[in-house]
Amino acid sequence: MNIRLLALDLDGTVLRSDNTLAPDVRQALLNAAASGIEVAVASGRPFGSMPREILALPDIRWVIASNGAAIYENGRRVHADTLREADVLRVLKLTRHHDLIWEAFAEGETCTDKRYYDNPTRYGCSAAYVSYVRGSREACEDMRGYIFQNRHRLDSIEFVSTDRQLREALWKQMEESLDSVYITSSSSHFVELMNATATKANALQWLADRLGIDIKNTAAAGNADNDADMLLHAGIGAAVANGTPRCLAAADKILPANDEGGVRVWIEELLRAPLKI
Repeated sequence: MNIRLLALDLDGTVLRSDNTLAPDVRQALLNAAASGIEVAVASGRPFGSMPREILALPDIRWVIASNGAAIYENGRRVHADTLREADVLRVLKLTRHHDLIWEAFAEGETCTDKRYYDNPTRYGCSAAYVSYVRGSREACEDMRGYIFQNRHRLDSIEFVSTDRQLREALWKQMEESLDSVYITSSSSHFVELMNATATKANALQWLADRLGIDIKNTAAAGNADNDADMLLHAGIGAAVANGTPRCLAAADKILPANDEGGVRVWIEELLRAPLKI
């Protein structure tokens, strides 16, 4: 396979469950870049929340952020697909009777409900990610007000709820009412909303076009529902064994789990494969 572009999800895929990058996975990423493959991070995180150790990797210049709503090259925002103002207002109206925990990503920065900032584990955040939440977000007492004030420049918004029935009911209601909004989830308690065209798959296509690479010469790996469209669109899609059912179903190949270095194993396989010209 002549893989020229490799797009990799971070949380639960490249990163271990303790939110760290294993040394052997780091070396595999560097080996892929050194071989001439363009390596892109493809995350639900906004750019401002990307791990420093990922951004510091040499020769890895591309970041697909906020589930495809923004693309960065060497830290510079080169593509954006923000939510429509009318859709933001519609979301606020549809959820006005529910006291939800909101987060908002505005041009790469994140603001979160102070209740979530103060006690992330209460809302389903794992202990390993508490320091990440507090180190990458500003706290806000009035998130609905923040979202309204920034309605014209939002990459995405999301709400957090441990009430599964409520999440599913609101998801269905918004899906039926918002034709131009893409709804997905990167974690079990999150519901994430972007512009309908702001998906990881569309971001991968945009980047491939920018680099002059045929989509059949791309590969992608992930673990969550928000990765499934990217895996289906790439030339070859792989899911780590700890992936969600939807992600696993979308994959051409199942890798070892993130804590077992599945991405490293796959990169080594790709680099050993003979090139097809």
